Amino acid sequence: MLGRANRDNALEHFTRLLRSDTADIQGGTTAEGVHLAAMAGSVDVLQRCFTGLETTGDTLRFNPAWPAQLGTLAFALRYREQHLMVRINSVSMLISAEPGKAPPIRVHCWGQTKMLGSGDSAEFAVRPKVGVH
Repeated sequence: MLGRANRDNALEHFTRLLRSDTADIQGGTTAEGVHLAAMAGSVDVLQRCFTGLETTGDTLRFNPAWPAQLGTLAFALRYREQHLMVRINSVSMLISAEPGKAPPIRVHCWGQTKMLGSGDSAEFAVRPKVGVH
């Protein structure tokens, strides 16, 4: 939640989250096993916070602030019967729909709205993170 509330510091929170098991920052609990909530939280930060993914009405919306340090991420997503592949880095985001019979969906990113039908792709520019020089 801290990452979504303050996206300028999201990478710092994400790094701390990842270290929660690998560096045993809780002081001895790593030997007891992994922390599934921390793992789920780290995936959530990648998929929703850094991509800015949300659904509003009948639109799949992205407001990406992708940290360049993370390189490129690709993940699958299903929205309104469309099987999608999202590929994002600090420069661009590509959303591709698998071929099929699903109805078109509306995708919005940084003031641009595109209709994405089965087998289509849409590419959007990713704005640089605020405060990064």
